[in-house]
Amino acid sequence: MSVVVQTIRPGFVAEIDGIDISRPIDPADLDALWQASDEHAILVFHRQHLTDAQQIAFTENFGRPERYVFSYSKQVKLRLQRPEMADVSNLDAETGQPQTGNARHRMVNLGNRLWHTDSSFRLPRGGFSLLHAHAVPPAGPRGGGETEFADTCAAYEALTPERQAMLEGLQAEHSLMYSRALLGFTDFKPEERAALPPVVQPLVNTHPPTGRKSVYVASHASHITGMDIADGRLMLMELIELATRAGTTHRHTWRVGDLVMWDNRRSLHRGLPFDERFPRDMRRVTTSDGTEPMRVRRAA
Repeated sequence: MSVVVQTIRPGFVAEIDGIDISRPIDPADLDALWQASDEHAILVFHRQHLTDAQQIAFTENFGRPERYVFSYSKQVKLRLQRPEMADVSNLDAETGQPQTGNARHRMVNLGNRLWHTDSSFRLPRGGFSLLHAHAVPPAGPRGGGETEFADTCAAYEALTPERQAMLEGLQAEHSLMYSRALLGFTDFKPEERAALPPVVQPLVNTHPPTGRKSVYVASHASHITGMDIADGRLMLMELIELATRAGTTHRHTWRVGDLVMWDNRRSLHRGLPFDERFPRDMRRVTTSDGTEPMRVRRAA
C-alpha cells in the first residue's frame, strides 16, 4: 500500500495513511511525503506506535534534529534519554507522575500554551517539528490538551499590498527567556542562557518550495529591531491576532499513536489546557531549518 494523502484544509492540513513510519521509508513514499509537506504545513499520521529512536530516525528524513533546549544543563534531570527528544509532557523525571504547581518542568511547558513557532529563538531556526502522543488525558471541562495550528501564509496573504511592503525588511528579536518570562518563569541555568542567546529573525518568511510568504511571529518575539519597543510589540500582537482568528485555525484532538508533523516556517501552534491530574506524554523532535538544501542533494 502506498502513501495516501487526504487534504483536510487545502494548503494547510492533510492526513497521511498507507505507511508505517516506524520502518525505513521507501524512496517513492518519501518523495510523496515531501510533496505532501510542500502542499500542506501540517501532516497528521494516525496509529503510529514509535520508540524514541524510531521517531528520531523518521525525523531525519526531513532534516537534522536539533538538541532539546533543556539538555544543556547538567543540573537538570531529564525524563527522556536522547538529547534530540523534547519532553512536552506533564510528567516528573524522577517519579513519572503528573507535576503540579510551580515545578520547573511544568512551568517551562506552560509556555507552550502561547502561540509560537518552535525554535524561532535559535540559529538556524526550527524547520519541521514532529510530535508523537504516548499518553493522552481524557477530555474534561478544561479541555483535552488539544493542539491548535494557525496558517501564517494565509495571514500574510490577508494583508494589503501596502502592509506587506511595509513588513519587508523588518526583523524581530526572539528569545526563549522572553516568552517564559511572560508567564513569570525566569529560572534558567547559566549554561542554558549561554546556549540560547537572543537571535534576530526576519518578520516575513518565504517558503522555498512554493514561494508563498508568511508572517514569521511567535510568543518568543520580544520586539522589532529599530522600532520603539511599544510600537513593535503592538505590531507583533496584531500579526499574531490576524493569524489566529477564530474560524481560521485547525485544532487537532490527540489519540495515542498520533504523530503530527508541521512546518514551523509557515505555521503557529499552541497547546490547550487539560486536567493535569492525568498524564499527557508527548514527545517532540524538531529539525534545524536547512531541509531544502539537504533535499536538493538527496534528489540529485
